[in-house]
Amino acid sequence: RVREAVVSTQSTGEEIVVNFGNVARKGVSALTKSVFDNLKETADSALGEGKHDTVVSIPLTSSTEYKNIIKKCAISAGFNVVDLIPETIAAMVSADNTAVPDDGHTVVVRVGGSSMSVTLAKVLSGMYSLVDHMEEGIGGNLFDKSIGKFLCDDFNRKNRCKVEENPRSFSKVLRASKGAKHNLSTMNTSECNIESLFDGMDLISNLSRPRFETLIQNDLNKMKDAIQKFISKHSDIAINRVVLAGGTCKVPKVQSVIGQLFPNSPITNSSPDEVIAMGSASHAGMIGKYPSLSTKAESESDGTVSIPLCPTDIEVRVGDTVTPAIPKNTPLPCLKEIELPEGNVIVIEAGGKCIAKAEVPGSDDKSKVSLHLEILEDCSIEAIIKDSFTNERTSVHVPAPKGA
Repeated sequence: RVREAVVSTQSTGEEIVVNFGNVARKGVSALTKSVFDNLKETADSALGEGKHDTVVSIPLTSSTEYKNIIKKCAISAGFNVVDLIPETIAAMVSADNTAVPDDGHTVVVRVGGSSMSVTLAKVLSGMYSLVDHMEEGIGGNLFDKSIGKFLCDDFNRKNRCKVEENPRSFSKVLRASKGAKHNLSTMNTSECNIESLFDGMDLISNLSRPRFETLIQNDLNKMKDAIQKFISKHSDIAINRVVLAGGTCKVPKVQSVIGQLFPNSPITNSSPDEVIAMGSASHAGMIGKYPSLSTKAESESDGTVSIPLCPTDIEVRVGDTVTPAIPKNTPLPCLKEIELPEGNVIVIEAGGKCIAKAEVPGSDDKSKVSLHLEILEDCSIEAIIKDSFTNERTSVHVPAPKGA
């Protein structure tokens, strides 16, 4: 029997020493290392033994100290950590894995086992920038407790006892409640059976989804109020989409409540329990394809990341028709494909001033002319004008401006 538990945090923040009587056990670092050891075994069984390139997802508000601990534990387990990515960003990367996202604002609602976070991010030419973020101690464990209370009350009424006063029995109830919650995320009913729960008596109960949704209504209201309070601060911003992340977002009623809060925004709710892991894997694949990205992602001492931006609006003029190409402050490098109207003279303008002009052969009704426009990090421009019918191409190069 445990008589005493003394918890002390070392100044390094790396571990907690817990004394159970005369036994000392190391906590945070040792536990994290154990988790990564198990993940390494899983990775080795699937990919073969080796030092796998890895991206680790972490909470958005993680301190530098926390990041160092996570990275150190992952490396000691045998992973080659190429980057750390915030969970909410990983969720967006997964949602945008198949196509370049539309410019606008995205809200990521992550509801896990013991916490919930809401993140508002701006998307511009494939770059995510944080607008606001909040976290609350609200999660799926509240659902477990609500179901557990119902099961305990039902058991107590039938057997005239107080099962919640027995810690061991109550922990069994909470485990069964968690299993029922997972089942009811995909099924309409779930059986809750616990052998010899209290004084040799068994708990046998059947929980329906409507009953489950009634039991967790107060918990849903807490989530709803927290999200509503957050979005009310940004009522002037149009939300283009909402991405759901975290295992608790698999619960249909949770998805319904969030959908009601964003009636005009599409909800991305495909595999919310896997979306963060999938986004991390996509990010690892991108870094593997473009190794230079890992060095560019390194932040400065103040936590910021230096990213080159387009200094002015880039437009394309054909006759009297002006087509916006790349807006000011777009992250560089940037690539755009533009369908052009009919015309022989194509002018590329920066801030309303001509920086390049090209003449193309006369086109007929079957011609379809397009512009492949790429602005590099030094603000130099590479453009290719293509005629899909004649297959003729005209290349244009604009050197980087002085001082860029």
